[in-house]
Amino acid sequence: MNETGAAPGWYADPMRRYEHRYYNGREWTADVATGGQRFVDQLGLEPTGGAPAAGSGTPHRSGTNAAATTAMVLGIVAVSIAWLPFLVVLGALAAVLAIVFGVIGLRRSRVTGTGRSFAVAGLTTAVAALAAAVIGVVLTGIVLEVYDDYLNPEPNEVDVTSCELQGARATMTGEITNTGDRVADYSVLVGFVRPGTDNTHRTERVDVDDVAPGATSEFTAQSQVDLDDIDCIVVEVNGPLPFGITVD
Repeated sequence: MNETGAAPGWYADPMRRYEHRYYNGREWTADVATGGQRFVDQLGLEPTGGAPAAGSGTPHRSGTNAAATTAMVLGIVAVSIAWLPFLVVLGALAAVLAIVFGVIGLRRSRVTGTGRSFAVAGLTTAVAALAAAVIGVVLTGIVLEVYDDYLNPEPNEVDVTSCELQGARATMTGEITNTGDRVADYSVLVGFVRPGTDNTHRTERVDVDDVAPGATSEFTAQSQVDLDDIDCIVVEVNGPLPFGITVD
């Protein structure tokens, strides 16, 4: 600080050509800034541009750095969802935007004196989110493969071999033949219906695992019904779902 009491720093431009001008503690310089971007004043300095008044306090700061704040928010969102299946796309996009705003925020912080920590936080979380996105891509691939196996099982043929009603308990026995060329797991949805109709009264899903190509496996499904007579049908045949999940 010199005899004027003004410390080196950015102040409102006394020439009023830019928003801020740098005062080096002895005199004004041609180093100027507007909108967070720094320039060199090609028009030079005017002799009327005196030093900042004594007691003017700290150098002028803009007080906010929206780009830095945006970078931090986007980085937090990105790292929160980038590892999740399908949401990885939004997470990666948020990470890229966080990097862009983080760089802008760092540049502006040199002029405004604010937001540097937010910008750094945005850049750090964005990089972490991009790393987590690798996990998100892998998990997305796994989920797609699992549902493809469920919706598109190995070719098969299914026959109903018996359909009985004892009291309120309906029992259906059937056989499924793997007509594909690899070992397959199946999930068979059985329906118990009123005779002569396709109106399903009750359904039961049965898992049939490890059926070799060309092999036939027997399965049985049972359910409590409120009918005096029944027919048994196979509603659909799917592949397996992981983790013991069943879909009726």
